Amino acid sequence: MSHSSSLKEFPRFEGLVLENMGFAYYLAKRDRDQLIKNLKMAMSIYQEEGLLEDLANAENNLATHYSNFSMYDSAVYHFDQIIERNLANGTDYHMATSYSSSGLNSFYLRHLDKAAERLLGAIRYSKSTGDTAKIYAPYLNYGLVLKEQGEYEKAKEYMRASQAKLKLIDHTRGIALTYTNIGQVLIKQDSLDGAFQSFTDAWSYQEKLGFSKVDYYNNVAWIEKQRGNYRKYHEYALEAVKTIPEGYAPSSTGDVLGTLVEAKLLLADSVYFDLTNEKNKLYREALPYAERGWHLADSVNAGNVKLGIAELLATVNSKIGRFEEAFKYSQIAKRLSEEINDQAKADAIARMTTEFETERIEGENTLLQETQKRQTAQLKQQRYLIAGALLVLILIVSISLIIQRNRLKLKKANAIVQKSLGEKELLLKEIHHRVKNNLQVVSSLLDLQSRGIEDEGTLSTFMEGQNRVKAMALIHQKLYQNENLATINFEDYANVLIGELSTIYNKQSDVKTVVNGKGASDFDIDTAIPLGLILNELISNAYKYAFRGEEQGALSVSIHSLGEGKHQLIVEDNGGGLPDSFDFQKAKSLGLRLVRRLAKQLYGNVEYSNIGGAKFVINFTDTLQRKAI
Repeated sequence: MSHSSSLKEFPRFEGLVLENMGFAYYLAKRDRDQLIKNLKMAMSIYQEEGLLEDLANAENNLATHYSNFSMYDSAVYHFDQIIERNLANGTDYHMATSYSSSGLNSFYLRHLDKAAERLLGAIRYSKSTGDTAKIYAPYLNYGLVLKEQGEYEKAKEYMRASQAKLKLIDHTRGIALTYTNIGQVLIKQDSLDGAFQSFTDAWSYQEKLGFSKVDYYNNVAWIEKQRGNYRKYHEYALEAVKTIPEGYAPSSTGDVLGTLVEAKLLLADSVYFDLTNEKNKLYREALPYAERGWHLADSVNAGNVKLGIAELLATVNSKIGRFEEAFKYSQIAKRLSEEINDQAKADAIARMTTEFETERIEGENTLLQETQKRQTAQLKQQRYLIAGALLVLILIVSISLIIQRNRLKLKKANAIVQKSLGEKELLLKEIHHRVKNNLQVVSSLLDLQSRGIEDEGTLSTFMEGQNRVKAMALIHQKLYQNENLATINFEDYANVLIGELSTIYNKQSDVKTVVNGKGASDFDIDTAIPLGLILNELISNAYKYAFRGEEQGALSVSIHSLGEGKHQLIVEDNGGGLPDSFDFQKAKSLGLRLVRRLAKQLYGNVEYSNIGGAKFVINFTDTLQRKAI
């Protein structure tokens, strides 16, 4: 090699040395700044010497590390630089990867219109060059964009297409990621069992790679949230935070912390809604997690995480009385929400999606047309069969088009119906949830109001009113937690109600309770509310008045069907009973008057007997039969 040739090659060697030194600093000392500095110095040398391929390699490494460091703005800038330089120079260094990576990092920044543009560009480029070996990446990432736009079925199509290609090459990490993303879409569609299976499949692949279980716990926590099981939601969220590995991306860490904050809020406002100390403890525990999550998400400008945590910070600060902080974060959340829900961006994504789908369909049509031309040329050589063959072809095509059109119409109609049913079910759950929360607020207000009352009779009246409100709130809680929103299981409801009342009246250690549904005991809200109030009154009276001796108390509740829409509720105890002169029909107490009136509302009656204790028999009619009368 001549002296001049050696000088010509020197800049390339100098650049490679700088790159390798940067990687060495990072691997040995985790010196991120030195790595970035060395890569930029190498790029400067390649740029000056016109070494475009080496420049593209170095800049791709730099952009990839920016992405790994959650510095998404910088990552997008450098991937775009590679694309623009290729277009200007007619080169294709890292072109498909740059399109796809620019799209994914734009998605992390919530720039959904640009994300869609770049990802569709990656798909088109790979198909135009025939280099589709890694087309699974833009397919998967474009599925994420569609998920954020609410196009759940289309999102799953792209994710499953990506998964099929990944399985062909046995790409374990990629397969796990597709299962995770599909599971998250299924949660959006309220298909919780399917989502659980998808996350379990994802973990089976992640475990082979020695991954932390943080993603699995975080995803399963979301399922329990959708099911309304806030204790399990909190348990899984805690496990997710405990298993966050070292070096976990800041935006992902912020997302996991946000899950735990939300779990603590929901647990406080549901399970502990009437236990002030426990509730306030959960609020205080949530604040540092929320602040840490915000700091991490804001440090990398992760818009998809910042919005959620800003909303949580507004709520947490409001709960603990820091109203200025609550207002600040509510304004931040409002601004982020307006940016994310920009209709112009949504329209741009829709146009690009339509463009891509149109190109795909046109390509298929072109192929079909070419096939038909070849068939026509062959048919012309068979003169005796041409007329019949054409007629058969036309008939087949016509029937196929009719069948296909009808199938598409039916599919669209079914999709609309399913979407409508899903929306109505979610709305109904939300209504029951809010009614339950409002009743809990009323109960808390009664509790606060009663704290200044010293007269025992007045205080007892307030407590009875509070218990009635809680009994109704429990009905709505059972309804929105139940998979069947139309009815609740009254046997389950009775067990929970007795447990709460026994705690209030301090009888749980003295009284043995038995609840028997005797078969079907599912009722809708129009029957469950008055029946629940009747049960509340009779059980409360039993705890207050029946058990005054030292003998073991016994309380029994049973409900069974009499057929043809008729049912019977029996509440009995082994206490002293009411006086022999007691006339139930003339009783003046508010509770017993309420029992009589509610029984009439259910087209029924109340019978009382006093043999070995008080026994109340309520005969009533369910909603369906009452409407038929």
